[in-house]
Amino acid sequence: MTGNSIKAPYIRDIILGICLCMVIFAIIFAFPLIGVFALIFLPLPVLFYRLKLGRNSGGIIVAVSFAALMVMTQGFGFDLLYFGVLLMTGFLIGECIERQMGIERTMILTGVGILGLGLAGLLVYSGLQGQSLGALFSDYMSQYFTMSRQVYSEMGIEEQQIQMLNSAIVFVLPGMFTISLMSTVWMNILIMKRLLEKKGIRLKNLENLNHYQAPDHLVWAVIILGILLFLPADALKYLSVNCLIVLMLVYFFQGIAIVSFFFQKKESPTALKVFCYSLIAVQLYVLLLVIGLGFFDNWINFRKLDTQK
Repeated sequence: MTGNSIKAPYIRDIILGICLCMVIFAIIFAFPLIGVFALIFLPLPVLFYRLKLGRNSGGIIVAVSFAALMVMTQGFGFDLLYFGVLLMTGFLIGECIERQMGIERTMILTGVGILGLGLAGLLVYSGLQGQSLGALFSDYMSQYFTMSRQVYSEMGIEEQQIQMLNSAIVFVLPGMFTISLMSTVWMNILIMKRLLEKKGIRLKNLENLNHYQAPDHLVWAVIILGILLFLPADALKYLSVNCLIVLMLVYFFQGIAIVSFFFQKKESPTALKVFCYSLIAVQLYVLLLVIGLGFFDNWINFRKLDTQK
């Protein structure tokens, strides 16, 4: 899992990693509905071969895959930039895992690195287009609203409701983008952890993820942000809502860790786990229940972790 030099036996693995990225790209473009889920797995080939072959080989897979995608799309735009960010996600997770970082540091550093790279890419793109970031974002959202209006109209939704939905999307867009990105990071870590365990490789710093517990002081952040929602200042409301969305993701991770903990403790069958996780994914009320479990675990300590220690 280490090594930075590229050796001849690695060339086949590098080509295979690039081909896997190309297959995911093909699925995204050929089957848009399935492609939404395929996006989650885009960092995985880069992550796997970054750990197997080293930094240089992983970088080659990212660079060649991104260049091939530019040729496929015949240009440079927001979508291409997002795909590039997902490729770099796998690379950054691999860096953190190789440095034996824990789950929190891996998530935070990867997230900060991704957002930084994304911002740098946007600045380069805006310079090439000769437009400001605000103008680029406005154009992109206008295109999105035009497409969404057509979809909503076909579903029979009235124009006033469409405008309300679009306004709500703009208001929570930063928070939703962040949790989408961090959920992708979390999923790829879990998948890679399982793949390595099957090969007999255990990541000690990422063991016992079902013991995860958010820092206690985050509770005060939730309370303060909740108070800011009632102040008559749109900027504060905008900031607090998006920060609360991100914090809810943190407590979802803690809640899902509680669920996983009791599944493991009770040695629950796989069928029951699949059913419950699927229910969490599709039912909003169950999802909110899991978030509530994570939030109140700071006081109730459902898993009795301190007692076990």
